Amino acid sequence: MRIGLFGGAFDPPHIGHIAVAEAVLRARSLDRVDLLVSAQSPHANGKTNAAPVQHRLAMARLAVEGHAGLGVEDCETERHGKSYTVDTLRALRQAHAGNDYFFIIGADMVADLPNWKEPDHCLQLATFVPVMRPGFTMQVFEGLRLGHQAVQSLRLNLVQAPQLDVSSTRIRQAVASGESIRAWVAPAVESYIRAHRLYV
Repeated sequence: MRIGLFGGAFDPPHIGHIAVAEAVLRARSLDRVDLLVSAQSPHANGKTNAAPVQHRLAMARLAVEGHAGLGVEDCETERHGKSYTVDTLRALRQAHAGNDYFFIIGADMVADLPNWKEPDHCLQLATFVPVMRPGFTMQVFEGLRLGHQAVQSLRLNLVQAPQLDVSSTRIRQAVASGESIRAWVAPAVESYIRAHRLYV
């Protein structure tokens, strides 16, 4: 199967995440795109007002309900310590040798890719699919400290997904301030946040 992996904290998952996942699902003719919920991301140091992993996982499952071709991958939540992409890809390929993996990465993360743990091996284990983020252009590929072939592959696999003006940080702030988040998250996710008094 051709499986897309969209990694992140999903704290909480919102309509922007779903839009990106569905855009890549269609653009790359994938069988499924899974929200890959991180237990502890090495890129999220210093974040405050975070929800525990069991709540983020539950919200991700609620967020994909009713969206054909979308699912949730929880393998990183089973590990202790920081979740590194190279370890996740190794484990998934070992467990599901017949799958081809497509790793969705925002343009902001593309710029940081050379600093990842074993970036060259990451690019061998999965096809990386960059998605443009607000404030980034094709210049993100210029001067990237990866091999020429790797950079060309990233350019060719770029997907133009909807760039919605929404972020998990803004949603957490809105909840803490008592503002409505109805326009940004699925109704089931909003109900879950309220029921469990997250981000207040």
